[in-house]
Amino acid sequence: MIIQGPPIGRLALSILIVMIVFGKPLVAFSADGPVHLISTKLPGGQFEKKNGKFVGAFAKFFREASTQSGVPIDFRMVPWVRAVRETERSADLLLFPFTRTEQRESRFTWIAQLDEDRMCFASVGRRINSLKEARRLERILVWRGTSNQAFLEKQEFKNLVIVSNKKRIIQMLKAKQDAAWYFICDEAQSYLDPGKSDITVKVGTPVASEVMWLAGGKSLKQTAAVDKFIKAIKILEKDKVLKKLLSEAAK
Repeated sequence: MIIQGPPIGRLALSILIVMIVFGKPLVAFSADGPVHLISTKLPGGQFEKKNGKFVGAFAKFFREASTQSGVPIDFRMVPWVRAVRETERSADLLLFPFTRTEQRESRFTWIAQLDEDRMCFASVGRRINSLKEARRLERILVWRGTSNQAFLEKQEFKNLVIVSNKKRIIQMLKAKQDAAWYFICDEAQSYLDPGKSDITVKVGTPVASEVMWLAGGKSLKQTAAVDKFIKAIKILEKDKVLKKLLSEAAK
């Protein structure tokens, strides 16, 4: 018995043909989006822009969450301090990867955990394996406006040098054997000089860890699109998808 239904429109017929030809279901994206993501250029194949396209582990991860949730996304890349400031003032920006600190706790909406970073001291001299050893050095370099700076200041370090330029970090580490840089253990070398053509750093044992978050401003609008997107992120996070992508990028 043949059941007669309503005629298929041109658009529906085109979609059906594409599905038959390629053998894959199409994602129906929600009209309630897009979700706006913001960050800065991240080292080691994590997040950058090449040939006009955002690439890297974070870009792949969020695109997968977009596909799983059916919520479209877009990216913006700006200097880090600006990304933090704009997110805090915005009702629709989501910032990544962001560390949750006492100073930031009440100023942002904490959406979902993304990954956990181990923190180390990197130097060209001997390896620095503890906070106690780091206190004895002449200089500890730390990136301006980051949770790294907030952590060391809370530990009452008196030898901090606040930096915001990669070339300056390299110059200071090479000039001073009695100096170290506080950064993510697995990314210190790849951030400064992946090919080790200019500097090779010795990374000590981890002295702390930081959970990386996806965060929004305090006035973030919790739309249906955002909710669906976050649910997809939490499922992917449980399956360690981002951790796997970051590990692959670091190789």
